[in-house]
Amino acid sequence: MSFLSDYDQRTAWKYEPIRGIFPAAANLANKVNPDGSYAPFHGSTVVFRPGRRCAQIIQLIQEALDSKLGGTDMLASRLDASTIHMTLHDLISPEMCASNAASAYNREVADSIDRAAGIVEAIRKDCTGKRIAMVSDRIVNMVSKSLVLLLRPQTERDAELLAEMYARFDAVQKLPYLLTPHITLAYFKPGVIDGDALSTAVDFAQIDPQSAPVFEFHSEGLTVQRFLDMRTYLDVPVRICFCCDGGLNRSVMAANILNHLAKERNLPAIGEARAAFANTRGRPVPEPVWETLQSHGILCDRENSSTRYLEDGEESWFSDFAAISDGAQYRLSLLRLPVERVQRMSRIFYGVMDPEYGEITYEEAFRELYARAERALDLLAEGKRGGNRTERPTCDA
Repeated sequence: MSFLSDYDQRTAWKYEPIRGIFPAAANLANKVNPDGSYAPFHGSTVVFRPGRRCAQIIQLIQEALDSKLGGTDMLASRLDASTIHMTLHDLISPEMCASNAASAYNREVADSIDRAAGIVEAIRKDCTGKRIAMVSDRIVNMVSKSLVLLLRPQTERDAELLAEMYARFDAVQKLPYLLTPHITLAYFKPGVIDGDALSTAVDFAQIDPQSAPVFEFHSEGLTVQRFLDMRTYLDVPVRICFCCDGGLNRSVMAANILNHLAKERNLPAIGEARAAFANTRGRPVPEPVWETLQSHGILCDRENSSTRYLEDGEESWFSDFAAISDGAQYRLSLLRLPVERVQRMSRIFYGVMDPEYGEITYEEAFRELYARAERALDLLAEGKRGGNRTERPTCDA
């Protein structure tokens, strides 16, 4: 049986009406507090970050649901735009009950992240440029825990690529259930659900099969994530796009400096350089950039020795974006990224002058970028320490 035929059979329940009064799932209380805030819930997963169009449509669906359910006390706090993702493969979570001891559980999560990160890197290399097209299928109540948008592969080729990627992570964590691709739209609060009101809201926001949006997920947008609760996800490694006007000097230096320091400090962070304007695409990076970096003992990534423009569609490739110049700020504004994906690093790196025009020497630019890269890694290290504070998992059936 093909993946698509199997998917259609396994999800036939999606057309069943939502009616009556019924309780939310008992173990939802492990994730959501009675007031709708999110309880500590730690673990690891592998996800695809969405492209801009996908994120925008999901936000519109969330707004439609909120307009109908916002005053009913059924939904938990709104999920941030930066949390939107399609899960490829669950790894470790309290629900899997891998261990009841906090120290052992922490080690299991950390080990799963390390192993899965290696697989992600292999997939990104093996499948460079490949995309998986997923059709928006139907908004459903997922086991009385959440509202999700089911996603159906557009073709068997898409299904085969998805299944091939999924199977690689079975070596890390074999799951007792099959892949049902979806994007979580909202969580319920623990307690009672008014099925009739929920049905009205879902019907209002429901996908029209005749005009169902198709979302593309890039292999370069695949990432491992550590989650602290259901609205706090941390990419491992953090991938930072450094963007300046021409992508020739400052962004290249910043990316190489950060990569060097991250290795020294054993922090999972990767930087790449991009240009804010397309007119420098393909131009060689000036030799003074490489000479300055090498004079400070930094092993340069000479494979990326030509300028790369920040293309539409690459927004899913990175965790964070650092705008170094005004042109970079403008380019990122056009991508309409969640604020938190731009501000964190841009606040650190914005404003370094360009050595190209003699405003500053290459050595001065290096020193400025080096100091800022150290601050950025201090911030990431602080976040990593926070992500390691795992409580003893709760394993309710």
